Order: sequence, then C-alpha cells, then structure tokens
Amino acid sequence: MDNIFLDLESAAQDTCWEGAPEIITISDGSRDDIEKTLRGFAKKFAIAPIEEQLPKLAAESRASFSSTHACRLSWIITTPDEWLRDIDEVINQLKQNTAPWWNLKNIFYGEITRPSKLSFVFPGQGSQYIHMGRDLVRCFLQARQCLAHADACFDQTRKLTDLIYPSTDAGTEPAMLEEALRSTDAAQIAIGAVSLAMMKILQRFGIQPDAACGHSYGELTALHAGGRLDEETFLRLSVARGKYMADAGSAEEKGGMLAVKAPLEKIYDLINASNLDLVLANRNSPDQGVLSGPVDAIAKMKSICREHKIISAILPVSGAFHSRLVASAAAPFEQEIKAAGFFPPLAPVYSNTTALPYPDIEESAKKLLSGHLMNPVNFVDEIGNMHQAGVRIFIEVGPRTVLTGLIKSILKNQDIFAMGVDGSSGKQSGMLDLAKILCMLASIGWPVNLKNWKSA
Repeated sequence: MDNIFLDLESAAQDTCWEGAPEIITISDGSRDDIEKTLRGFAKKFAIAPIEEQLPKLAAESRASFSSTHACRLSWIITTPDEWLRDIDEVINQLKQNTAPWWNLKNIFYGEITRPSKLSFVFPGQGSQYIHMGRDLVRCFLQARQCLAHADACFDQTRKLTDLIYPSTDAGTEPAMLEEALRSTDAAQIAIGAVSLAMMKILQRFGIQPDAACGHSYGELTALHAGGRLDEETFLRLSVARGKYMADAGSAEEKGGMLAVKAPLEKIYDLINASNLDLVLANRNSPDQGVLSGPVDAIAKMKSICREHKIISAILPVSGAFHSRLVASAAAPFEQEIKAAGFFPPLAPVYSNTTALPYPDIEESAKKLLSGHLMNPVNFVDEIGNMHQAGVRIFIEVGPRTVLTGLIKSILKNQDIFAMGVDGSSGKQSGMLDLAKILCMLASIGWPVNLKNWKSA
C-alpha cells in the first residue's frame, strides 16, 4: 500500500468506490411483494444491458428501502450475471424457508422485530496483521484521517502507518514486518487506530452503539466509543499503554502467556495442582482461557497440558499481561490516566475487571481503569451481562474476528447477531466485508443509512 492513501492533501475526494460491490435492497409488506419486485428485475434485465443500468437500480433501491417494513431483503452484487442467475434461488428460498431470518452467502433476509440494543466490541493485542483495514483506508477519508492522527501521536522518529502498511518494495522479509508490528508499543496503538477508523466508517452509515466493550487493550477503544475519552486522549493513552507494557518486567523475569483450550474449571484445577506461579488472566469463553506468569512457569504448564492431551499455545506477546509482572507498567499508566480528561458516558462501557458498566463518576472510572493492566479479563461474564442488559447485536470493530467467535461461544443457543467489520481477516475485499455488516443490519431492521453507500 502506497502512502498516498494516507496523504490527506492528495485525497481530492471523500471516497474511492472502485471495486466496491453493489448493494440492492428491497423492503415491503410481505414475501409475495418481495418476490414480485425480484421478478420485475429479472424481466427488466432480460431485455436491457444490466451492466449499464445496475448502478442506477441499486441506488434507487437503497434510497427507497425502509427498515420499518415487515419484510427486508439486502443483496450484495459482486457480478451482475451471477445476480440474475441467483434470483430464482432467492425466490425459492422466500417460498420454502419459513425462518424469520436467513442468510445465503451475500444475501440477507429478515422479517423479525428489530433487536433492542447494539454493541461495539473492540479487539486487543494479537489481532493485528500487516495491511489490516487496507481497503477501507483506501476508500474512506474518515479512515485516512484516523491513521494520520495516530501517526501524529505515535513517534516523532517513525510512522505508525509504515508499520501497518509497509512498502512492498522494501525487500524486507514478511516475518520481520510482522514482528515489527507485533511489538507491544506498536501493536496496541495500531489496532486502536484501525478500530477507530472502522468505527468512523460505521458512523458514516448511521450506526451508533448502545453499549461498548473491549478485550484487554480494546477497553480503551471502547471508552472512546462510549464517549468517556476524546480521540486525542484515546490515542495518547494508547501510545502510553503500549510503551509502558513493552518495558514492563525485569530482564530476569519477563513473563509470557499461554492460551488453553479447556473448560475454565479444568484450567483452574490445573493451576492449583501444578503449584506454579500462574494466574488465569483471560476468561475468554466457557472453554478457553489464557494464563499469565513467568516464562519458565508458562513452559512447564504447556508440558502439563500436553500430558493431559489439552490443546495449548504460547501467545506471541512480550509479557505476562494482566498479572503482577506488569506492575512496573501499571504505576506510570495510572499517572497518565489521572491527568486525562474523562467525560460523561454517551453509552455504557463494560469493564473487563468488574464485567459491569464503568461508573459515571470520573474519579471512580479512572480508578477502575488504573487497575485494568494487572487485573484479569472476565470476558465471559462481561458479555453475559451485556446480553442480560438487552444487547442482541455484537459488532466487532477492528482487525480479525477473534471476539466474534468468543461471543458466539459464550452466548451459545441464544438469539444474537455477531459479526466483524473485518469478517474475512483481509482474505477478501474489505469493502465486501463492510457490505455484509450493513446488509445484515438492514435485514434485521436496524436503521442503516444505505443512501451513503457509493455516495460522494
């Protein structure tokens, strides 16, 4: 990716929609009405060149779409010919699939009552990868502005965007580029900047959260999304957090982390039986946790897991996060928090530590955030409490979809919608991933401003 995409002065237009798919939407009072419209489309394009007329038809369909109609169909069109071939299949689904909501690849249909609450969920360290969010940064001015702001806050001697979007002409081995971005002082602010960019894009389409949460570092992003931190403060705290955590621990006692695939009760039993200096730092799902502690203890626990035929993996992080070994980072970070401005909440932000919303009182909120680095992440109860409070839609805003998978595991058998903005983790078009989020929300009756798709 060339840096021209981050040069705001060269960005003459807000958006560059080249290569973005079309979105066709239909809303009406019954399935029969939807079918009638689809048959009309098929008949029209049987005698007219579809490539020329599709953009106009799609824009008109988005302008007339209403989230309040009883039946709602949203369809992502990657190739016009494929769309015409699939119309009969969709009509057949409308006749035979009686489910109130269904999804076929790039097609979303719903006739359910709009779920009550939507939450933004923000990932933490480990979700970063080279070129994350590239397509969205290319397209949206809002995204480029976020990356430029992060550059200004990051480091006077190097650019954060050079780490996220390294030049393909540099000749550097991919493994070295990944390692540079994985460094804690870069990874956290990089994830935060890309998450912020994605959030601004969602806001372009009128999508605002009723609640927010984040996993580990992602809690800072959630505090910004919930109105507690302004953008400048969020980015400055992100830089500070990454720097202090990168420097945490002594040379003799650098810690590590181990992901363990087992029921949480079993993980607690392993810790207690081993008598190792380890803590369950992340309660990620009912059957997955992450341990923190000294490197030698992590290595011994990995061997114990192997003996018990339990899947485990040492995480590529530079310390024992959410344990006593990051105390040297917690102290200076607390001073940064004390100096920061906190605002009244626009939406509740749930805490990893308490699994409850941050207190409204500024002093209490700062105290809770100050203890965040050393306290375990109780993601299981956090998501459970959000669901109990009425959240039914979980949108992961940031690179990859790690948290989306955890949420589905935590709320297994519950009627929820969980999807990530970066649904393919960079394996397919980021614009296609974004279109899927918008179409899913439109199909369940969320008031998405689809008029802004392919607008200036």
